[in-house]
Amino acid sequence: MGHGNPIVLRNEPQDNNRHPGARPVTRRVVLLSGGVGGARLARGFEHLEGVESTVVVNVGDDDTFYGWSVSPDLDTVLYTLAGEEGSAGWGRAGDTMVLMDHLARFGVDTRFRIGDADAALNLYRTLRLRDGDPLHAITADLAGMMGVESTIIPATDDRLRTEVLTGPGRWTAFQEYFVLRGHRDDVTEVRFVGEATARPAPGVVEAIADADAVVIAPSNPPLSVWPILAVREIAAAVRGARRVMAVSPLFGGRALKGPADRVLTSLGLPPGNAGVVAAYPGLIQDFFIDSLDRADVPALTRSGLSVHAGPTRIAEVEQAVGLARRMIGLLGLDT
Repeated sequence: MGHGNPIVLRNEPQDNNRHPGARPVTRRVVLLSGGVGGARLARGFEHLEGVESTVVVNVGDDDTFYGWSVSPDLDTVLYTLAGEEGSAGWGRAGDTMVLMDHLARFGVDTRFRIGDADAALNLYRTLRLRDGDPLHAITADLAGMMGVESTIIPATDDRLRTEVLTGPGRWTAFQEYFVLRGHRDDVTEVRFVGEATARPAPGVVEAIADADAVVIAPSNPPLSVWPILAVREIAAAVRGARRVMAVSPLFGGRALKGPADRVLTSLGLPPGNAGVVAAYPGLIQDFFIDSLDRADVPALTRSGLSVHAGPTRIAEVEQAVGLARRMIGLLGLDT
């Protein structure tokens, strides 16, 4: 480790009136994030002193439920960085389901469960959108209310929706496939409705250009990261970034939760970590894999990558901080 500004944990209590510019910034990181995995890695960077992090979040999962504009990945990142996430990694801790229970009594389909406090946030977002406020501004205001120091930006303010092909001619909206059908269908193709006209949200491209490193989170590559890269100006900015790293979402070649490993192979990509690399052709220079997959290092290294095997489980804050610190150090940004 170098002798410059040390990287330490932020132990001081959060002050909602603080501004990230008030403390010295020695490194800038942009994280491309889906839901739980991305949110947990973002928490690692959030807790490192001297690191300014911008989290660019997938909005391909966004949908409308109960008349509300729902942004699941944005909210997972917000709740996690605010320390308010539910025990499963999504939703709000300690939330109740009184509203869902009442709706169910009226015969409403409540398979997409939203807690009461979560519903209030979604209703707030919906009202702001109806007033003409852009999604990035609403997200920034929510982050400020929650005392989050990292900058959180949706990939785009425009409508961009992920759909999956699960059978001949059967294109399915993401939330129907993932939540309502329990992601049990094989995905043979993915498309992003609106990608031709989607523009980056303000600040995204600028943050990537200024970053010391762009990090692709351990999110599902086709379903959580590809929607971000479907915004063409974002993809171009990432290709031109100083350094691009990716963290595999796989452990022993399998996803801990969710269908990442199955989706990679059903889309025709190689199994295991080779499939994760193939999902980002020519895009990444550094690839972090879990210790369980150490045997993959020689083959992955032959593809021209710098491969780093070590602990990548980040369910706990200390684990996420450790991985984030390791990434900063290996990138040579700690001096």
